[in-house]
Amino acid sequence: MSDEKMSKTLRLSDGEQEAIRQKAIEINRLLIKQGMQPMRDSELVHKILEKSLPYVRLGTDGVIVIEQE
Repeated sequence: MSDEKMSKTLRLSDGEQEAIRQKAIEINRLLIKQGMQPMRDSELVHKILEKSLPYVRLGTDGVIVIEQE
């Protein structure tokens, strides 16, 4: 791949947006309990991508899978 920057916009379905919102609420509750700053939904998505992309593979059946270490 080239070093060109990708679009900064990603369209999400209503269901995906709600799933992210719910996960952000869950994680932010835990962060607050630990005395840490909550994170915005977009920050959470960036962290999830950063942590999971190295483990994304194409299965033999053509389905995208996320492998564990």
